Amino acid sequence: MPIPFREESESAGVVAWLRVVEDGRGVRAALFETTVAGEPLGYCFAGAGEDRLDDRAAAGARLAKSLFRASPNSPVLLLGSADDPFPGANGIGVPFGRVRPAWPPAAVAAPANCADGLSWSTEPPRPASEAAGALREIGKRADPFEPLERTAKGLEEAFGDPQVRTLTGLPGLTTVVSLPPPPEAPGAPDTFGEASFRFPPESAVGRDLAERLWRILARPRRIPLSDARLEWPATLMPFQLDGVRALIEMDRLLLSDDMGLGKTVQAVAALRLLKLGGRIRSSLVVAPASVLDQWRREIAKWAPELSAIIVRGSAEDRAWQWKAATDCTLTSYEVLRFDAGDLRKLKSTPWDVVVLDEAQRIKNRNDTSEAVKNVPRRRSWALTGTPIENHEDDLASIMEFVDCDGKTPPRRYFPGAALLTRHREVQLRRKKSDVLKELPPKLETKLAIALHREQWASYEKAEREGIVFLKSLGKEVGIGHVLELITRLKQICNADPRTGASSKLDNIRDRLRELTAQGHKALVFSQYVGGISGVAAAARHLREFDPLVLTGETPLEERSSLLDRFKTRDEHKAIVISLRAGGLGLNLQEASYVFHLDRWWNPAVERQAEDRSHRLGQKVKVNVIKYSCVGTIEERIDRILEQKQKLFEKVVDDVSLDLSARLSREEMLELFGLR
Repeated sequence: MPIPFREESESAGVVAWLRVVEDGRGVRAALFETTVAGEPLGYCFAGAGEDRLDDRAAAGARLAKSLFRASPNSPVLLLGSADDPFPGANGIGVPFGRVRPAWPPAAVAAPANCADGLSWSTEPPRPASEAAGALREIGKRADPFEPLERTAKGLEEAFGDPQVRTLTGLPGLTTVVSLPPPPEAPGAPDTFGEASFRFPPESAVGRDLAERLWRILARPRRIPLSDARLEWPATLMPFQLDGVRALIEMDRLLLSDDMGLGKTVQAVAALRLLKLGGRIRSSLVVAPASVLDQWRREIAKWAPELSAIIVRGSAEDRAWQWKAATDCTLTSYEVLRFDAGDLRKLKSTPWDVVVLDEAQRIKNRNDTSEAVKNVPRRRSWALTGTPIENHEDDLASIMEFVDCDGKTPPRRYFPGAALLTRHREVQLRRKKSDVLKELPPKLETKLAIALHREQWASYEKAEREGIVFLKSLGKEVGIGHVLELITRLKQICNADPRTGASSKLDNIRDRLRELTAQGHKALVFSQYVGGISGVAAAARHLREFDPLVLTGETPLEERSSLLDRFKTRDEHKAIVISLRAGGLGLNLQEASYVFHLDRWWNPAVERQAEDRSHRLGQKVKVNVIKYSCVGTIEERIDRILEQKQKLFEKVVDDVSLDLSARLSREEMLELFGLR
């Protein structure tokens, strides 16, 4: 018969949380007693070893009775986890289920004399009872069942201690240990006195285990973002504080702030506060390989208490790196995909937080995307300024990572109303124009310049021969053929392959002579890397400014020192960067001019590149200069892209276009008058 709920109690407001765990080593149990607010009052744990487990069905009941005998309190409410294997014998019935958000729950217990028996009530407590009041207060918390998790963590820590495994206590039990918290600082002890803990006389459990347990059992404290005890290297701006709060409070978040608003800093600050508050132990950051060192620097700067390791190198190195006991593990998308099969063996428990930086990397459903989505985790954060680059499928794939709680099967999203509705619920997005009123403007100038005579001769010849070839293909002509011709003509617009003449680079050189004399520095972007018409050619043409060169071939270990040289040494007036290699993860506010030697198919990628300079910390206006050559394919492409961009801006903010995906076959052929 269920024990009735107590109407009164000498220990008003005491709540007991019971966990029972069964594995190959036997049955273990813990009873954690707290105030209604969750502050620790007492902790008992016991275990029955496999060799002494004569009646498995009754083991949980026997352990529970022993724990209540050891407990100094008399709880008004007992809560258990539906995930635990509670036996059905000796009065133990169905445990309290994790019912959200319906209150009161379906099954709770109010133990009047649990030493003699324990059962679970199938009826809610009477509205005026202490138990009902306690239940209502617990239900107001963001995570009502969090003390159950602390109970389990303490149990794992206790039986991971060799002393506990060798103890013998009551008949049939490994041990029973009762740990009331220190009265001086209930729930969050900083120091521990010798008399702070009471153990049974036969117990050999020492002060070290007690300290470890109470650090686990102490209620996670919500550290105010303005807490004076925490030192920050700089003042977080109000919108950044809002972002940190959102990351802390939400286990699923898509942070899609504009580039340059400090998404990395917000994530690191949130990780720091969660770690110091005792709410997480482990975190995994997945990012492009080129920005992993930057992440480690930001962690050292904004969260000095957190240890961090980058997983990279040989398979042998990666194996021990994955198992390293650090607060934050950093790795690239490529490494995660490669190690996905072994990661479950190397990492036995879920990550508390998984952060995806530049999350558009999983916009396509492929091996990398699936590897990321299959990582076991409790919190999912995605950081990207461009959650949509081409179409809603991009967003759907990212949302499949974000909208995962680690308990229920992953959701599958498709373009449509359901996707957009859920997207609005989990996305936090701020634009620079809205939150950085003091940020200097970014001025864009499109320059249409004429080709040099020798360039024009090469261009005309290539275009004429290319069109003849396309016509010869007849109905067999495809987009690939057209794109090949477009690429060849664009490269000639950059520089003549025969003579090296370049009207664009001459213009940039003339402008830099004047700008550098005034103290300015510049970024020069090109989508090509070659020595005829790309990054190498630009660096050679601008050698009087001692330019640095950054491409995908730049070794990662040299990247940081190269950027530091650009920032700190006056002789380097420019840095020439391949668009794909330098569009992510760079902070180059020292540059106030950005030159696009050629135009990329995707406007969002161009904006990402420009925002390496136009970002938080910039003191002067940023001038962006984009080139196109008069009478060439570049002018015709620009006109079509402008029309397309205006159309998509009406539908979704920060849309980006892929030429091969967004221009129809007819539109491409029209570029050469072949329709």
